[in-house]
Amino acid sequence: MDNYVTVVDKNVEPTKIEAKRTHFGNVFLWSSYDAADTLFSQGIISIVFQPFVLLLAYEQGITNYWTAFALMSAFMAFSNLLVAIFGPIIGSISDTIGKRKSAVLISASLMVISTLAFLIWRNFWWLSIMFVFANFGYQAGRMFYDSMIPFISKTDQRGVTSGISGSLSFIGTFAAIGLAQVAYSIWGKFSEPGKVFEEGASITYTSLEWLTVIVIGAILVFTIPFLFSKEKENTNSFSLKQNLKQAGIEFKDTLREIFQYKNALLFILGWFFVTDASNTTILYMQLVMIDGVGADPGQALMIIAMGGLLSMIGAIIVGVLLDKLGPKKNFIINIFSWFIAVSIAILACIEVDGKHIVPWQIMFLVGFFIGIGFGGIWLIGRQFVFEVAPPKKVTQYQGFKQIAGRVSAIISPIMFLLMLGLGVKLGLSISNQYAIALAPLLVFFMIGLIIVLKYVDVHKEYLAGERAPYKKLLK
Repeated sequence: MDNYVTVVDKNVEPTKIEAKRTHFGNVFLWSSYDAADTLFSQGIISIVFQPFVLLLAYEQGITNYWTAFALMSAFMAFSNLLVAIFGPIIGSISDTIGKRKSAVLISASLMVISTLAFLIWRNFWWLSIMFVFANFGYQAGRMFYDSMIPFISKTDQRGVTSGISGSLSFIGTFAAIGLAQVAYSIWGKFSEPGKVFEEGASITYTSLEWLTVIVIGAILVFTIPFLFSKEKENTNSFSLKQNLKQAGIEFKDTLREIFQYKNALLFILGWFFVTDASNTTILYMQLVMIDGVGADPGQALMIIAMGGLLSMIGAIIVGVLLDKLGPKKNFIINIFSWFIAVSIAILACIEVDGKHIVPWQIMFLVGFFIGIGFGGIWLIGRQFVFEVAPPKKVTQYQGFKQIAGRVSAIISPIMFLLMLGLGVKLGLSISNQYAIALAPLLVFFMIGLIIVLKYVDVHKEYLAGERAPYKKLLK
C-alpha cells in the first residue's frame, strides 16, 4: 500500500500531502469506527442517558419534569461547550503533528471509560458529570475521524468513501436497537419518564444499566478493524513544545482566514442553523415519540430501526451524489427532508381534549424523512470542509465546523427547554409542550437554507484539483 507513506516536509504543495489512491479494503477498516461511534450516539446518548438521568432525578427528589429536563439539558450543553472551545485547538495540534488516527483512539478511550463510570454510582449528578466527559470524547473522536478522509481517499472518490462509512455507520444504529431489545426482553423495559413524573409510576431502570455494559462491549468489538486502518501521515521532527507552539500559530492564522473567507463563513453559519435544528430533532426524538406522541419504548425502537435502514441506503446514495453534484445541492435537498419530518412530528404531538389528532403510527413517516436527512447530513458536512479548507488545515476547519455544531447543540437544548417551559406556564399537557418546543426548529431550517443558497459552489474546481482559496472567489 504505497499510498500510505509519511510526508516529512511541511512545506510541500498542499495537495501532495493528500492520498492519491483509494484502497477500499482500507476504507472498510477505517469505516468500522463509524459503526462504533454511531452505536455510542444511538445506544448511549439517545436510548440510555436521557431516560436514565431523568429517572434518577425523580428518584432523588427532583419531581418536576421541566426542572429535571432543564438540568439534563444544562449538562448536555456544557459538554458541547467544551467541544466548541477546545475543538479547533486540538484540531490545530493534530494537523501540526500530522497524525489523526492516534487522536481518534485517545478520544474513544475517554468516551468508553467515562461511559462505564456511569455504573459506579446510581446518582443523578455523577451520571451527568460522567456524560460530559463521555460526550466530549465522542465528539472529539468524530472530528479527528472525519479529518482522515483526504488522507485515505483520492479527490474524486471522497464522496463515495464518506458514503461507505455512512452506510456502515448504521450497523451501529441497528446494533443499538437490537441490543436494547435484548436488554428489554431479559431485564424488562425501563419506566417511561413522562408517566413517572405525571402519575408517580414505579421506577425501574435495570435494563438501562445492563444495556450500558453491552453497548460498550460492542463498541470495543466494532473498533477492532479500525486499529488496522492506515492514513497518509504528514509528520515532522519537531519536539512536542515546538509542535504546540506551531499549532498555536496555525490556529490564530486559520481563525483570521475564516473571517476573511466568505464561502467558509457562509458554510459555517448555514451549518450552525441546520445542525441546531437537526441535532435537536435527533437528540429528543425518543422522548418526543414516548412522552410526546404516546408510543411505548418498543414502538419507538421500531421507528428508529426503520429510520436507520433508510439512513443506510441514503448514505450510499448521497455519497455517490456528493462526487457528482457537490455538497451545496445535496444540502438543499437534505434541509427539506428535515423540515418535512419535524412538521409531521409537531402534528403527531398535538392533543385536543386529551386525545392526539393523529395516531402515533404517523411517526413512521417521520422516521422515513429523518432517515433521508440523517443519512446524508454528516457526509455533506465533511465534503463542505474538504472543499473550503486548505489540505493542511482540514482538522482545524473540522474544529471550527465543530464550533458551529456544538454551539448549536448548546443553544438547541436551551431553546427546546424554554419552549417546554412556555408550555408548562400555559398549562399544556406534556404532548402539547413537545409540539410547541419543536416548532422553532422549522424557522432554523429555513434560515440555514437561505444562507446556504448564498454559498458559491466550487465543486467543479475542487474535482479539477484546485484547492482553497479558489481563483474565482478572489476576483
